Amino acid sequence: MRLEGFMANAYCDLELLKAEGALGVEGRRYDRRLLGVVEEASRWIDGYCNRRFYVVAERRRFDGCGGRELAVGELVAVTALETRGQPGGRLEVWDGKDYELYPLEARPGRPWGRPYDRVAVSAAAAGRRVFPGGSGTVEIAGRWGFREVVGESGTTIAAGDGMTAEAGELTAAAAGVLAAGQTLLIGEEQLYVTGTDGVTAVVKRGVNGTAAAEHLGEAAIGVYGYPGPVTEACLQLAADWWQRRERAVAAGLTGRGDGPRRSGVWKEVKELLAGYRRLAVG
Repeated sequence: MRLEGFMANAYCDLELLKAEGALGVEGRRYDRRLLGVVEEASRWIDGYCNRRFYVVAERRRFDGCGGRELAVGELVAVTALETRGQPGGRLEVWDGKDYELYPLEARPGRPWGRPYDRVAVSAAAAGRRVFPGGSGTVEIAGRWGFREVVGESGTTIAAGDGMTAEAGELTAAAAGVLAAGQTLLIGEEQLYVTGTDGVTAVVKRGVNGTAAAEHLGEAAIGVYGYPGPVTEACLQLAADWWQRRERAVAAGLTGRGDGPRRSGVWKEVKELLAGYRRLAVG
């Protein structure tokens, strides 16, 4: 069920999916397949909404407009902003006081926030700054996505069980807190949980453009959260797809059907995601 090329992010975790009120699945026998279903549902949501709800750290290039404001898509935070006077020229580093992010009240770090979509030259900028016109004359390193909300997991790395940058397992101080499908934040590194026995989690390191790093015992573990309607839509889709697949297998058929449009949850999912869907451009 897992498709190659899918990003390692899920908008609901397996504990939610397996709980009573959803699938009511006990044990870990089907965890790997269920995680694949959750990831597939999450990527379907990305495609339907024409945006992604996980956060990626990366450098992006933009064509300068020759003016004082630049559209940049969905931006959470800027690490560095650089421009070049002409295509292929030397990059000039901007100071943080030279630009402002808009809308000013976006607050993408809050549960009710939204992303920044423009960068503008600040009134406090030195000289007559503009974004130089031309192809690829503006480069922004930052974190990109709809919003970035990281909650407390309720646990830390176990004392005496720090992680090297190469380690593929994380031992938590508290049992039963981490779940497959969660994206964690330790320091500046994002880690994706692909399996757990309740205490030890199997993790993918340095996901979403972050770098794997060494972490000490008792380091705090954060967990990425997503808009409630997005998590609920992911849960409904994944549960529906799994149940239809099981019915198909029982009937001697293969596959899981033709997606949510042929599904009883389509109306509910559409309503849940209505406020988050962007019109596709191009």
